[in-house]
Amino acid sequence: MCGIFGISANRDIAPLLVEALGKLEYRGYDSCGLSVGGNDGNLQIRKGAGPVQRVATEERFSEISGNWGLGHVRWATHGRVSRLNSHPLVDSYGDIAIVHNGILQGYEELREDLISEGHTFLSETDSEVIAHLIERSMKKGSTVEEAVLECAQKLDGTYAIGVMTRQEPGTLYALRMESPLLIGVGEDFHCFSSDPLTLGGITDQVIWLEDGEMARVDQSGCTLRKIADGSSFQRQPEKISVAERAVELGSFADFMSKEIAENGTVVETALSLPEEKIDSIVSAMESAQRTVITGVGTSYYVALMGQYMISELADEFTPAMSSDEMPHMVPLRDSDHVLAISQSGETYDTLRALRLSRSRGANLSAILNVDSSSMAREVDQFLDQGAGPEICVLSTKSTISQLALMLRIAVRLGERKGVLEGDRLAAIREDMAALPKRLNSIAEGDHGLIRDLARRHSVMRNWFFLGRGIQHGLALEAALKFKEVTYCHAEGMSSGTLKHGTISLIDDAMHTVIFLPGTDLLDLRQHAMGAIAEISTRGGKVICFQPQGSPLPELRPESIVECPEAGPWTTPLLQLMQAQLFAYYTAKALGRNVDKPRALAKSVTVG
Repeated sequence: MCGIFGISANRDIAPLLVEALGKLEYRGYDSCGLSVGGNDGNLQIRKGAGPVQRVATEERFSEISGNWGLGHVRWATHGRVSRLNSHPLVDSYGDIAIVHNGILQGYEELREDLISEGHTFLSETDSEVIAHLIERSMKKGSTVEEAVLECAQKLDGTYAIGVMTRQEPGTLYALRMESPLLIGVGEDFHCFSSDPLTLGGITDQVIWLEDGEMARVDQSGCTLRKIADGSSFQRQPEKISVAERAVELGSFADFMSKEIAENGTVVETALSLPEEKIDSIVSAMESAQRTVITGVGTSYYVALMGQYMISELADEFTPAMSSDEMPHMVPLRDSDHVLAISQSGETYDTLRALRLSRSRGANLSAILNVDSSSMAREVDQFLDQGAGPEICVLSTKSTISQLALMLRIAVRLGERKGVLEGDRLAAIREDMAALPKRLNSIAEGDHGLIRDLARRHSVMRNWFFLGRGIQHGLALEAALKFKEVTYCHAEGMSSGTLKHGTISLIDDAMHTVIFLPGTDLLDLRQHAMGAIAEISTRGGKVICFQPQGSPLPELRPESIVECPEAGPWTTPLLQLMQAQLFAYYTAKALGRNVDKPRALAKSVTVG
């Protein structure tokens, strides 16, 4: 979950490197660094632990200049968060600098061999072996290009690697294996990056690197080779849409609150997506013997809620499976269809599940927020959420957007199957059409109750989040958002499982949030209400989220948070927005960095 960027140009590239690191920071902000070279070949390396802006100031990035260089933002996997473990990393003499995103397997043996030959390691990382392997090959007489290839042929694991050497001023090497990497082509420069986002404002011409490929880049062009045998090949650049990232906060204090407030807008976009786009997914479902919905983290909880939607609205069982477990649990066939959900389109576990599914002949679909992502290129059809850039590391508006698209898929499938028709179909469509306005009413309304609850309960360190039916998936996602941003323990579960052991944890130090459906799902509501009674009799405190106008006879939860009255399939989206606000205000009361919570990365690109 790191990000890399490299560029060779006929002008000073240091400012471009720093700007690119800022755009990549969502991938990791434990540490960052850059290496810049001039015509004399000397490598100027500046790096440190901390976010880009702070390190750039402390290490005086603005004082260096040159026309070729590498940059890196780090999310720590091997080695502590420290300056020594920051990238770029170098060989024994400081002549070779490398940056790496990924995880190397078996690096310990390579490291021990190199140490026995006299190499000195300065970091605790797996990545440092790359620089020393290149150094060793060059000592034996290999050219830089040969040495880089020889190094890559010894590596096992995932990587996007950038290399620069004092011996070849102006030349960079970029290598890919199961980690996103592309080449940017400009009039007087060439670059490579983990994310096309960094190319906004400089070029829209790219060459996508595939697994097992290497590019040799300088300001005038690039040559491509296969890592396995060094054979050369050609690939023409293609034009992509690279939007400048919207980074203006406007009147908002942070991006988390701004993006929560945009929920209504992104749902309106999702609901306006042409019907033929929805039909491309629905047709794939109809043609398949079975559809499996997959995602990981938040996207898995969206999949789980989508499973409920499709079951109830289209009378079809579509199992939801977490992508990291899917390769071990689901025996896929060529008659199957896999629907993946990923905000970034680069999620390692989900890509791995899709590639396994492809190898077994399954048809692949996706719901994505980045139309230039790896996933977009690998599936047969996808829906572009069009939710816009999400700067906050936590997924908020993109999650609500994904749920709106899952609801559209479920409704359309039910309609085409004849399960949904007449007044029921019309009522659901009317309810969906009103959803953006209802979300906006939450955004623009008084947050006083939620803010007050968050402040009063911010001292509580342990929480349960409960729901039944589709609210089960909602509870899981709400608990995840809460723990991510507050650093408090929060456990989401079905309210029905509470009495099967977990109830032993209930006391006056445990708080519970429960999500109730309206009276239109009376059976589910009554079962979930039973959990309130069970908790209250044991001294536990309950905050109840429910639609307006739904009675709670004889129950006395500590607090009730009501959302606008809505149908059973849009109510969970309204409640999720309120849960996002509850997590936000609790985190603010605790003084957390809501946009960049500790230890998190926006795009999880390592396994």
